[in-house]
Amino acid sequence: MDRIIATIRLLRPLNLAIGAFSVVIGVAIAGELRQTTTIVIATLLVVCFNAAANALNDYYDYEIDKINRPTRPLVTGLVKRDTAKWLGIILFIIGTGLAFKLNLGARFLALGAALPLMVLYTPVLKGQPLIGNIAIALTLGLAFLFAGAAVGNPGPLLVPAALAFGLTLVRELLKDIADVEGDAKSNLRTLPLLVGEGPAIITAINLAFLVAVGVMLPFILNYYNGWYLLVAGIGVFLPLGYIIFALVHKPEPETAAFSAKLLKIATLMGVIAIYVG
Repeated sequence: MDRIIATIRLLRPLNLAIGAFSVVIGVAIAGELRQTTTIVIATLLVVCFNAAANALNDYYDYEIDKINRPTRPLVTGLVKRDTAKWLGIILFIIGTGLAFKLNLGARFLALGAALPLMVLYTPVLKGQPLIGNIAIALTLGLAFLFAGAAVGNPGPLLVPAALAFGLTLVRELLKDIADVEGDAKSNLRTLPLLVGEGPAIITAINLAFLVAVGVMLPFILNYYNGWYLLVAGIGVFLPLGYIIFALVHKPEPETAAFSAKLLKIATLMGVIAIYVG
């Protein structure tokens, strides 16, 4: 039983639920909830790709996780590394097969954009300053465009994709700051290791400020209504403000780690804000 639970943990069920929720909300924003078969296929594809990426990420990050995340299933030995590798490969194959059941636009975003970013992220892109962060942010943004493309209406998903990209970029930079000890011992070249923790935190603060301004723009430009302002203000703008305040007054990896977790919730709230707005 412990091994089964550990395998489920390896795939990050909360992240998978967020990915599935993002697809459904994205389709709802596109106004195409009646396309139930397409929604199910698109959701399963996103879940398979995310689960595969999570499994392979732990496979490649085994040594790093011994320091940064010692409770991860591979580090504790409850799941073998080869199991994680083959599980990731199989899930990517299943997701690829599902892509061929969707239209050309969705297939291109899944196989021509998201899949290469996910496969190359940990072994190639992760250790490059900001490039790895941008790759993850693009993947999250593409999930919303993919949802819209799958039902033939990607236009309304441009703003959610941009919001997800901005929030995820800040979050990934904060995670690099929090993981600086383990990343240093693994010879990664993340931004905090390249320029130092202080300048990296200043960069994160500036990015968080720009995203906070961007969150308000759709309301200022009359793109969304007052409900958007209310939900985005409470669920996104205030958390970003808190993160900026916290990083200014306590610029430490622990602050960055908590702020990264807070931004995961803020991203969901931003998508909900767009839907109600």
